[in-house]
Parts: sequence; C-alpha cells; structure tokens
Amino acid sequence: MNINVPSKAKLLPQSIVAWFAVCWSLFLVAALVVGAMLVALYDETTTQRVERAVAGVARACDAIAREARASRDYAAITTHALESFRNIEGGIWRSGSGSLAYAFPTYEGSGLKTDLPQAEESTIRRAVETAIEARRPVEWKRDARSQALLITACPLAGTSDLAAWTMTRVTTSGGRPFLLAFTGLAFLLIVLLGSAALLGRVLWRWSRRLNAVEQALAQGDGDLPTLELTGQRDLDRIIAAINGAGAKAAGARRRSEVLQQRMAEGERLATLGRVAAGVAHEIRNPITAMRLKAENALAHDGDRERSSAALRIVIEQVGRMDQLLQNLLRSVQRSDIVRAPVADLRGFLDGHASLFREQAGRRRIRVEADVSDTNLSFDKGQIGRALDNLILNAIQNSEDGTSIQIHATVADGRLRIVVADFGKGVPSNVREHLFEPFATGRPDGTGLGLAIVREVAEAHGGHIAVKHRADGTTFTMTIPAIEDPAP
Repeated sequence: MNINVPSKAKLLPQSIVAWFAVCWSLFLVAALVVGAMLVALYDETTTQRVERAVAGVARACDAIAREARASRDYAAITTHALESFRNIEGGIWRSGSGSLAYAFPTYEGSGLKTDLPQAEESTIRRAVETAIEARRPVEWKRDARSQALLITACPLAGTSDLAAWTMTRVTTSGGRPFLLAFTGLAFLLIVLLGSAALLGRVLWRWSRRLNAVEQALAQGDGDLPTLELTGQRDLDRIIAAINGAGAKAAGARRRSEVLQQRMAEGERLATLGRVAAGVAHEIRNPITAMRLKAENALAHDGDRERSSAALRIVIEQVGRMDQLLQNLLRSVQRSDIVRAPVADLRGFLDGHASLFREQAGRRRIRVEADVSDTNLSFDKGQIGRALDNLILNAIQNSEDGTSIQIHATVADGRLRIVVADFGKGVPSNVREHLFEPFATGRPDGTGLGLAIVREVAEAHGGHIAVKHRADGTTFTMTIPAIEDPAP
C-alpha cells in the first residue's frame, strides 16, 4: 500500500489560514450588521423621543392657552398648566413688551426656576412674534451638537398681542440610550476580538498537530505507519481510526498475498493437471493401436504381409504422437518471429483458404481484405499456421451449407484478421479455457489449435479475441501492422 503524502507540509497551514480568514470574516460581517442595527435602533429611538417632545410642547402650549381664558393671573395659570408636563418650561408673552409670566415646575435643579432663559430669549421672541402675527401655532426647532431645542408658540384666543409658549430640550447624543448603544458596540467588539483570538489559537494548535501527523504519514513506506497520539481528544480519535485502519489493511494485505500464492499454485497445478490429462488422453489411442497391431504381428509371425501392414500402422501412430508433441510444444513455447514483407495480403489469405476448400465440402469460404497498397511485415509462416488453425476450427464448427468469412483490415496501425463461422458455437463449459491446451468441446479434437493461435498472436505483440454469437463464433486476431520500409 503506497501512501502519497506531500513531503513539505505547506498546503495544510495555507488551508488553516484560509479557514481562519473565512471564519473571522464571518465574525466581522456579523459584528458590522449587529452594530449597524444598534446604531439604527439608537437613531430610531432619538427620532421617537424628538417626536414625543414636539407633541408634548404642543399640548403644554394648548394647556396654557386654555387656562388663560378663565384667568388673568398668568403666572399662576402657567405654573398650574405645566405641572403635568415633565421637563417643559413656558410662559405668556406680549408682543412689543416681552414676557408676562414664566414657569418651569418640573425643573430638577436646586430651587424653583423663575427666570426666563437668557440664551434662548431671542429664539422665543421670534417664535412668539411669528405666532401672534400669523394668528396660528408655530413650532420651532433648533438642532445643536448634543441636543435639540423645541419651542411652540400659540396665540391666546380673544387677544391680538398675547401668545403662550413652551420649550423643552431633547438630548440627541449621550444619555442613557447612547450609553446603552455604545456599551453594546464595545461588548460586540470585545467578543469579536476574543473569538478571533481563540479561533486563531485553536487553529494554530490543530495546524501543528496535523503537520506532525502529515509528516508521519509522509515518512511511511508501504503500510500505514502507527501514529502517536497528540493529546487533542478529537484529533486522537481520528489518529486511532487511522491506526486501526492501517493495522487492518496490513493484515488484509498479508492475507491477500498468502491467498494469491495459494491461487497461483492451485492454478499452476490445475493447468498442469489439464495438460497431463490431455496428453494422456491423446497418446492413449495411438499406444492402444500400436499394441494391438504389434500383438497381431506377433500372432502372425509367418505372415510377412500382415506384419508389414502392422508396422506401417505403428509408424503412422508414432508420427501422430510426434506431431501431437510438436503442437504441444508450440502452444507452450514462444517461437522466434521472423518478419517479412507481405505486399499482397489478399493473396496471402486466399492461398491459405484454398488449402481447405476441398475439406470444407459444402461450406463456402469467402475471403475479404479491405487493404490498399500498404506493405505489411509479419512472420508469414507463423501467421499462416495460426490462420490455418482458425479456418480448420471454423470448418469443424460450421453447419452444412453455411459460409466461412475471412476478413482483414488495417486500421490505427494494427492488422485485424477476422474468421467467422455459422454454427452452434463453442460449448459453454470450455469457453473459459478456450485458448488453453487441450480445451476442446469435440471428442475428436486435440484442443491445441487455438492455443497455437494465441501463442502466435502474442509473439507478434498482439492478441486473439472471441465473440460468441447466437448463430456462430467470430475470432479476431490483432497484431501490429508494421509497414515495410521503402528501399
């Protein structure tokens, strides 16, 4: 098992930094959003307080104007009218003369405030004079840096030169709402910085431990190494799982090697057994025939003619066994390839097909070669022997009256020779070992022909393939189409 881990632990810290940047950016975005919400909430609260103050000074002014209808004791009615309005001061003003009465009943300073505020007198005057002249209530607002000054003046009914006025101040910065908003933003900033610092520390510690794990994995060769625990509980769980998986993988690899050795040995013994059984089967008949003929010759020792006939049969059977052994050796031993130019591929195919036309009987052998003037180079003897075995196999497996098709093409730098027959096909019990020696589905077959075809194709650097059709079998031999170099 190969463990491919980079030797330089650079990618991991970069990924940690990237994750840190992403997390901190999310924290920052969340802080900005919450901060913006706090500022918006503070602004909304300030606006609402100003609106309530505007409504309050308007009601206070109306209260003074109503009570002035029943009494001319302006100081008393002003004090009485403003007692229920918190933080609102006011009075009655005569055009051209000035203030007739002033009161600030809810004043929170020391003592009762009875003097007109000098800083706002000019502003009060303009508001009152405007209201008397226009004969309608006038609202006046002046914004400062930390507060807003609100003044309302309303003319008294039945008079032409008197008007009531009220005034209040609204804090727009500072104060309790501002303090709460500022405290919230400061707390949010502290949480943000603390979270970033804590996250950075955690990621830094994880980075160090993961780097150590990565280096340990990079040093491992073959099986997974046994990693040391880091002291980080979550990471140690991963390391324990890796160690467990490594131990299981090492055990599985050892068991797999043992099984592979056993399978290879079993396959070798099985192949040897099939070859031995095939050889014993093939040579048993010739030996039996030779024994019978030899016994007959001994029984008729005086009959020279019978003895000669028996000896000829014995010689024929010895030749048969010799041919069998030669074919067996060719199927298991790779012969040297002697390439030669083949300019007429179709003639080469027709020549080998003509050898079997008489043997084919009522079967038709059709040869096609889609090859132009390409000069090929291969071992004509070896390829011819393989082609003979394919044609003979097709004849033996074809139905009467059917045709045998031989087709050759050159494409993608490879020569393909296809031999197709039409019959019952290869029995299913021998398909798996079709190209092995002595694998045959016919009682009279040796099972060496297709083994020789495979050996010839592989010796040329090619291969042999079979396609089992419903109406027959197609064999395709593919070898490199080496062009003969021009002189």
